[in-house]
Amino acid sequence: MAEENKNEENYSIEAISNLERAVEEFAEILVDIRSEDANIKVFNSLQLMIEARKRRLGDLGKIESPENPMKVELMVYNKEYIEDILEFIKKNGFPAKNESGSQFINIRVPKPSRMQLEEIGDDLMRRTNAACSKLVKIKTNTGLRVKAAVEKEFIETRIAGISTKKIDLAFERCTKEIRIMGLIKRKNILGSFFTTVERDDPDLLKEIAKRAKLEAQRLEAEKLKSLELEKISNENNDNKKENTDIVLDKDNDQDLSINQA
Repeated sequence: MAEENKNEENYSIEAISNLERAVEEFAEILVDIRSEDANIKVFNSLQLMIEARKRRLGDLGKIESPENPMKVELMVYNKEYIEDILEFIKKNGFPAKNESGSQFINIRVPKPSRMQLEEIGDDLMRRTNAACSKLVKIKTNTGLRVKAAVEKEFIETRIAGISTKKIDLAFERCTKEIRIMGLIKRKNILGSFFTTVERDDPDLLKEIAKRAKLEAQRLEAEKLKSLELEKISNENNDNKKENTDIVLDKDNDQDLSINQA
């Protein structure tokens, strides 16, 4: 039994699961990062005097851009401050309005500037590197556990080598996925202002272009297959209709013959 256990290991299974979970968590983080965040960040940091105290706009209400990046919506927590906040926003050069009795102030904003978008891009790079560091930690911790297991003869050296190789391959794959996701998001945020920054950006861009091409080919193949199936289905329906018409014609001919007789 002990010999059998030495030939088994769960370290790579656990590590790969943790690595893949880290990739999924990073993907979830990226969903909430948008170019609209640039204007929201500006409004969050604006300060005004309320009751002889400087207060951040972000502390006085919830700031969102739910529908249009050119529109910011501020839900003021305390209705008593609405008039002061509205006047402050207008004085800062932003067209704003508040419907009577509503807690919301709707604000028209310009497109985010290049500097604002680059700040988001820099933040994306920090988040990407932090996610990759998390993968390194998972790999390192598992490696230490595998080493300890070998020393205590819980698993054989050969099995430890196989486990380590599996973990290394998963680590490389997950690291690449995180860097690709971060790069795609940064490129989408920056648009025409995008430039390669990290050393591996050019190689990753080639990989992204290759994947996009393969995906386009796959979609085109599915479209052609769908059209072909639709064509076959229509032909089958036409044949069934034609056969039904022939049967009906024969029945009518027989009825006519009987009546004539």
